[in-house]
Amino acid sequence: MLRNTMNRLLVAAACVAAVSAVGCVSEKATPAAPVRDAAFLGYSVPDTKQTTCGNCHVDVQAEWAQTKHASAWADLQATGHADASCNKCHTTNGATNLGADTAGFFAATTDAGKKLYQDVQCEACHGPGANHISAPGETQPIPTIIMDTTHADGCGSCHYDVHNPFAEQLAVSRHGTMPNWEGAAGSCQVNCHTVWGAMSQIAPRATAFREFGTNPLTTTLKPGLTCALCHDPHDATNPAQLRLVLTATSTADSAQHACGKCHSRSPAANASSWKSSRAAHSAQFATLMGTAGYIDPSLGNITGPMRHGTVETSCAACHMASGPVNSASGAFAVQNTGHTFEVLPCLNPASTATGGVDTSAACTEANRSFAACGTSTCHASESGARDAFDRVQGEIQGYVNVLWVDKNGNSTIDAFPTDSGWLPKLLLHDATRAAGTKRLATTGADTVYTAAKGARFNALTFGSPNRHGDGSFGVHNPWYVRALLVKSIELMRTAYATSDTLQGVPPAVQSAMVRAAARQRTH
Repeated sequence: MLRNTMNRLLVAAACVAAVSAVGCVSEKATPAAPVRDAAFLGYSVPDTKQTTCGNCHVDVQAEWAQTKHASAWADLQATGHADASCNKCHTTNGATNLGADTAGFFAATTDAGKKLYQDVQCEACHGPGANHISAPGETQPIPTIIMDTTHADGCGSCHYDVHNPFAEQLAVSRHGTMPNWEGAAGSCQVNCHTVWGAMSQIAPRATAFREFGTNPLTTTLKPGLTCALCHDPHDATNPAQLRLVLTATSTADSAQHACGKCHSRSPAANASSWKSSRAAHSAQFATLMGTAGYIDPSLGNITGPMRHGTVETSCAACHMASGPVNSASGAFAVQNTGHTFEVLPCLNPASTATGGVDTSAACTEANRSFAACGTSTCHASESGARDAFDRVQGEIQGYVNVLWVDKNGNSTIDAFPTDSGWLPKLLLHDATRAAGTKRLATTGADTVYTAAKGARFNALTFGSPNRHGDGSFGVHNPWYVRALLVKSIELMRTAYATSDTLQGVPPAVQSAMVRAAARQRTH
């Protein structure tokens, strides 16, 4: 009882102190809003960057004060290129959120008044706060995490144009175009494929973000993942205000890794995958760390030289390389921010609407930029990186083709002759076997491992462009993927080479398996 009384007294004392600094209010006794303008509150003490909102939201104020948003005005002036046209994004006003009026920086009539609204304060994103401070229980600021395709609200209202086209690139990326599966069953919805589901995984504290899965003004469902999923507007603990880190040394780090949190969902084989004929799901991070796929016990520890996994900032080093995109004459055209997350983007100075990235069908490997790989610490040149890329993918695809050739391009292993390779031939023979004797059962309650099922899991995981597998054709971890596939081939050869199951397999295919096994023994 005494503790509860003391807590109430401490809260009351804090609120009285905050009211004197302009801000914290009580529902029982509501003082008048600070006399500044019609809607925006701005700073209560500009010189110390104390926001009016922060008088009550003390913890958020302390976090926000360490971010680049808190120094937006000073940083602009320090560039030596400050211009009135820049003020829209370096101040708090009605142009950068869903507020209907502009009674902030642009409405102030004196320089002293304008100082109240310098920097990207709380209301720049959450909307005007005068009504909230007058009646906290009845009104709430709008959490504008939604990125409108016209850059009208949210982060995209400032983080766009040729100098920082984050919004343009995100809008055409797989993250930005991912459907919000509202109403979808199972873990897809609650984990990664909706903004509110992913937020519950990455930032469970940010409940307000998850409550607004639709635009609160238009109620139109916005597809894709938004900026605030990965970036914390309030916290500068991690680089670029990321909610999670970018460095990793093992799959165990996936829980705190900005990419691994979603890209390592179901990477390993189990009884369920034997039964359902599925591949790994979202296995990119686990492949990078050397734990995805089916690892036969006879392989032991095969992580090998995890070169790509040890690159500083891991995934982002390759998938988010940035830099200027220049015209043929060498003049700056647009800045690549790396927010398409394409490891090898096609850069085109004429593609300003998509942040300098060519998203057309004309974008082929020959047009892709290998600049992120061609560095002194990785590959010696872009051409060297391109050669290594082609060599690894060609080799891995060769091993997969021994097991399965997806002739009809449906990312599913179909029985021979629809598809070709050893696994389709096994499926063909399985169709004529008695129940309970199938070596490659794909239906029913058969959850028992066979060499063919292990090979099937690895072929689907590493040999298909389907997004549910790894998708890199070995590039994420060449040594590891090679070892898995060659071992799968060896096990298949041992288990089935003398059976009728492989009758009719071309000698060249069997020879390729022998060569693959020999190559593995030399590494």
